[in-house]
Amino acid sequence: MMRFLAKYKNALGNLLLILFVAFILIITVRGLPGNPTPKQLSTPYWQSNGPFELSNERGRYALIYSIIEDHSFHFQPLMANFAAPDVGYDNNNYVSLFAPSVSMVGIPGYLIGRYFDMAQYGTFLWMSLFALLNVLLIRVISVRLGAHPLAATIGGLTFLFATPAFAYAVTMYEHHVSTFFILLSIYLLIRYNNLLSLIAIWIMYAFAFTVDYPNLFMMFPVALAAFFRSGVIERVQRKVTLKVSLPRVLAVLGVVIPLLYFLWFNHISYNNPLTISGSVARVEAVNPNGTPIFWGAKVQQAATQSSQASSLPPPSFFSFFLPRNMLNGFYILLISPDRGIIMYTPVVLFAIAGVYGAIKKKRPNLPILLGVIGANFILYSMWGDPYGGWAFGARYLIPSYAMAAILISLGLTYFGKYRLFILSFFTVFSYSLIINTLGALTSNGNPPKVEADAIANLSHQPVLYTYMRNVNDLNANISRSFVFRTYASHYFSAWEYYTYIAIFLLIISSFLILFFHGSMYRAMKGGRHEV
Repeated sequence: MMRFLAKYKNALGNLLLILFVAFILIITVRGLPGNPTPKQLSTPYWQSNGPFELSNERGRYALIYSIIEDHSFHFQPLMANFAAPDVGYDNNNYVSLFAPSVSMVGIPGYLIGRYFDMAQYGTFLWMSLFALLNVLLIRVISVRLGAHPLAATIGGLTFLFATPAFAYAVTMYEHHVSTFFILLSIYLLIRYNNLLSLIAIWIMYAFAFTVDYPNLFMMFPVALAAFFRSGVIERVQRKVTLKVSLPRVLAVLGVVIPLLYFLWFNHISYNNPLTISGSVARVEAVNPNGTPIFWGAKVQQAATQSSQASSLPPPSFFSFFLPRNMLNGFYILLISPDRGIIMYTPVVLFAIAGVYGAIKKKRPNLPILLGVIGANFILYSMWGDPYGGWAFGARYLIPSYAMAAILISLGLTYFGKYRLFILSFFTVFSYSLIINTLGALTSNGNPPKVEADAIANLSHQPVLYTYMRNVNDLNANISRSFVFRTYASHYFSAWEYYTYIAIFLLIISSFLILFFHGSMYRAMKGGRHEV
């Protein structure tokens, strides 16, 4: 038996990790039972009090519903009103304002869930699969880069449960899908060096663009590294030569396949393959007679503005990113009380230890990880809305949290034998996990401070904008977890449900951290400094 466990301990470890993460996601994913109709979806039961509290989830789910139930890429008026304000109007049709692929990959979950009379929960649970895959990818990438297997597991759990990635793993957003393609591309890049892996990377680069347009920039460091794999520099005596492989250069043509699909979607949706979804006229709401109320328009002017919208120049995609926003953007993403890393997930700062360890060990792939983090930060610091709308933490930085988790794995491997480092890490990790479990089980609907202050001035009532807003949800016995609302609420309060899950996560994590530290400490005492 011991010989069997020793032989398959890595596979067994992965299986236990999958079962653990899957269990936590099943009991935390948000939802309600039933296969709701457009009329039902427009009620507070499904929106403000349910899983579709924010328009981001509604817009993507609306496209799935329209494709499956209405056999159309256009929204019927009721569904358009449900998706508003994240819905567009083009050529007398209500259309999606999002890149298409999050909805496309969510279709199997909708179909499976619909069969069991839980279409919405099935869709959200299916999307959480990408969060599980991201944990596994973080683990295998970390091990490949030299991390201890236990440190790599801790890094994966840190990403999912101790950052705002947890709050967006239980609903329907683009972030985990984007992160999946970034991580998988990095894995292929460091694991293989052949033509097929390069083709796959270029296909994923283009497909990630159809998931979320900014991925074009965030995956650029990976694409650049793949491009450099097209040639080999050789030095013979004093002569340096560059050998270029034509098949590897032509691997970039892998982008054609996803782009053809993207152009097809645009043609079907907007009657123009070159029209980008976010550039069409935005609709704030839909009148009872089915006519659109355009963004910023008064209700009484809506009918006349329907004919004027086509004459308005569509906004440029690049107009949303302005360098003058960067200073304020960095403040919001790093230290602001409503979104900052310091407030919501300070554990990712331990990635600095991983950078130090990677430099000392001369890990050649460190620039790729730092490149993704840099592209992510710079891009969204220039974004007009770095807050991410009403959100829990800095949701735009989820790809950076994944890169930081890999670096944390390397940092734990390098410094894991030191008790003070492990104690500091566990303390900050516990705080980050407690905060982010709070968000996962309640709501992502925290307003930015500037908006909360404006609402407070109008209402003359204080408006919370930090995770204390989520604490208030628990005080009101509110949790949007499907399992809690459908089953556990008959036995536990929302506070009890949250407490049991948070304690369970801390117990498992503390066991892994202590066991890891013990093995590293014993190795140091035994004179083995390398892992």
